[in-house]
Amino acid sequence: SGVRAGESWRARCAATQQPQSSDQIRHMAEAESDDSRHRAKVYCLNSNGQWDDRGTGHAAVQYSPEDEAAFVVVVSEDDGSQVLLQARVHMEDIYQRQQETIVSWNEPETGVDYALSFQDAEGCTDLWEQICSLQGREPDGAGGTSDAEGASSTAGSAGADTALQLPAAELRNVAAIADLLSEVPPFRRARLVELLLQSDYVPQLVRVFGVAEDLECTDDLHHLYGVFKGLVLLNDASLYEQLLREDLVMSVFGALEYDPDLHVARAEHRAFFRSQQRFKQVVPITDEDVLKRIHQNYHLSFLKDVVLPRSLDDNAFAALNQIAFSNNMQIVSSLANDETFLQSLRDKLADPSLSSEALHDALRLLQELTTIAKQLQLYNRSTFYRKFVEHACFAPLAAALRRPEPEIRLCALEVLLASTQHEPALLRTCILSQRPGYELCHALIGVLVSPGGTGEKPQASEVLRALLDPDAMEGRERDEFLNLFYDEFVDKIAQPVAGKVSAGTGPLNGPTNGTSGARGGEGGAGSAEGDDPAEEAAGDVLSARQHVCELLCFFVTRHTYRIKYFILRNNVLCRVLRLAKVRDKGLVLAAIRFFRTCIGLKDEFYNRYIVKNRCFEPVVAQLLANLGRDNLVHSAILELLEFVRRENVRSLVAHLADAYGERFRTLKHVEVFEGLLRRDAQNNDPGAIGPAKGPAAGGPGASSCAVGAPPGGRRVFGGDEEDAYFNESDDEEEAEPSADAVDDRQFVPRPVHAAADDRMERGAFSHEAPPPRLVPGGSLAPRLPAVLEIARRGGASSPPLVPPVGSPPNRSPPQLSSAPPLGSP
Repeated sequence: SGVRAGESWRARCAATQQPQSSDQIRHMAEAESDDSRHRAKVYCLNSNGQWDDRGTGHAAVQYSPEDEAAFVVVVSEDDGSQVLLQARVHMEDIYQRQQETIVSWNEPETGVDYALSFQDAEGCTDLWEQICSLQGREPDGAGGTSDAEGASSTAGSAGADTALQLPAAELRNVAAIADLLSEVPPFRRARLVELLLQSDYVPQLVRVFGVAEDLECTDDLHHLYGVFKGLVLLNDASLYEQLLREDLVMSVFGALEYDPDLHVARAEHRAFFRSQQRFKQVVPITDEDVLKRIHQNYHLSFLKDVVLPRSLDDNAFAALNQIAFSNNMQIVSSLANDETFLQSLRDKLADPSLSSEALHDALRLLQELTTIAKQLQLYNRSTFYRKFVEHACFAPLAAALRRPEPEIRLCALEVLLASTQHEPALLRTCILSQRPGYELCHALIGVLVSPGGTGEKPQASEVLRALLDPDAMEGRERDEFLNLFYDEFVDKIAQPVAGKVSAGTGPLNGPTNGTSGARGGEGGAGSAEGDDPAEEAAGDVLSARQHVCELLCFFVTRHTYRIKYFILRNNVLCRVLRLAKVRDKGLVLAAIRFFRTCIGLKDEFYNRYIVKNRCFEPVVAQLLANLGRDNLVHSAILELLEFVRRENVRSLVAHLADAYGERFRTLKHVEVFEGLLRRDAQNNDPGAIGPAKGPAAGGPGASSCAVGAPPGGRRVFGGDEEDAYFNESDDEEEAEPSADAVDDRQFVPRPVHAAADDRMERGAFSHEAPPPRLVPGGSLAPRLPAVLEIARRGGASSPPLVPPVGSPPNRSPPQLSSAPPLGSP
């Protein structure tokens, strides 16, 4: 029935394509039978952008004698008297057919969007043909057109109308052309662009502009500005290609100089091109297509950034950026496949006789290529960097990083940063291949630690961070590169904050560097010998120290035992904490951040080192200095202390309570200090104040602690623990200790003068403990050689550790009664 009704409507409208009179409409609508109704759902777009379901009914086009107009009427299928929709059929082109079963439109009077979703395609076709016949135009043809096809077909049929015919490109018609381009609806733009390209309209408009400028017709020039602006806003790539042709682009920019809104002075875009534009070929480019795309990209960027930045909408920006992106892909791909181009560029960079300006231009070209390569797809980007490595383009960058000109160093760093963002292994492989000199790595670290060049240090830090990230390495590469770094370069990176230190992570055969003047319990972190990094320095030096502190934080969290041995070997933590004495708050925060990173590991190596060297001294001094200031330094220190309390790092809690308890008791403005003291009391006597929330109760932050707490505060072992120690079998005594046990004996000699030091050593015998007893089956004499042999061999899973020769200053030599149990932390 729908097909028959559609054929009836087409037969009655075949004689004319103009809108029908009211009598004709009434006659055609009254002739419609009930068979032309089709089942459909009615949808209405609400204020939230969602489609509301109005119900399901039967849709048809009906004529209303009272209104003398046709309406789209949908009657409910549940209640025949209920009208779900009654919308007038307008003569304007507002209806769209989507897919095969949907007709949608926007009511001009109310601005409400409606949509009819038919059960079958025949019903949709029938209604669509009725609407088109009432409007006096041909339907789209076969059903099932998409949105884009429907809009194109609608614009195509409307293009036959005289309203869309282009006026002749003459000076007397410029006002009409400007109005046409500014008022064209979106669904007619495709047809308008087609007409513009078919009739070669843009070159004709350029000739009209030349005539108007010769005659100095100001009004016509203002209209021509609107014409060319309207052409740009059509957002068509083919039209942009014609507007930016080499023979037309200067005239287009000239027409866009006559903006009627600029009353004071006229823009002079063409004068800029004539006087200041220079196309410089650092390396000759022989491909004409590449040259054309380079020029087009420059004109595109000038158009959207200088000529029409206020007038372009988001769609125009997107269309222009898409053209530039496509050009960039073709440029980089063509140049990467040009063997002579990359080789010539590499030779130019490596030429020692090159002037600074020429070297800067070559580096800018390389930087531009790597920047564009970031936008390419992974396959194309990998192809570019493969050619980049094949031509050894990394090697000349070492010399560029040593140049005194900051702009040259910055360009070289940008190239390195772009390569590491793509694949850090490329640069790592290049550095490893430069042995034994490693010029590129030395130059990169030199940029970071040098006093000058503040603006270059963030890029150098990011490159080093990418190179030294173990998560981005695999197996042999990770071990080889990290071993190289800690053998050759780590001491150079740490020098701005730690002074002169030694590289490597090998065993300690003597006192650690800088520890001779940093005695546990006296002097604290500020008494180490050597250059004092806390001395005030220029802003460039402060910047270097800040970035070095950030890198050390990264190393502590990622490099595990390597950085641990380096820090403890060279007393780096104490030296960094001396930076907390400077006036620059950024540097103070960097030092506190590094301290917080070490504590956050909850590693007893670091904890015993912190207690021994009183590393909290400068931190507490900063806390007291900033008590009356609600600033970031104060907040960072409070967070550090709260972390120690919350995680119940017992050795640090005991040290803070013993060393700074009197000062903490006077601080009442926050609860952190009271909580620390309460936590220490819980650790000392868990039964007196309730269960501790730390490791003793299975909580976080497990750390070594003694098993008993007599009233004097000393942790001692009872008799049972002593008996258990000396009653162990000889086989167990001869067993290989764990790596942690060996490390414990290596770095933490037992202090004898402070209660805090006694809390560090789990299982240590105090002077109050009874002397060890020899029991049957166990002998003390063969035990000492076994202990020394095991300590000399070290753990099987960690680097060998040899106890330091001699004892620290002001400390008693280790006695038999104070030796910790073998294998305890």
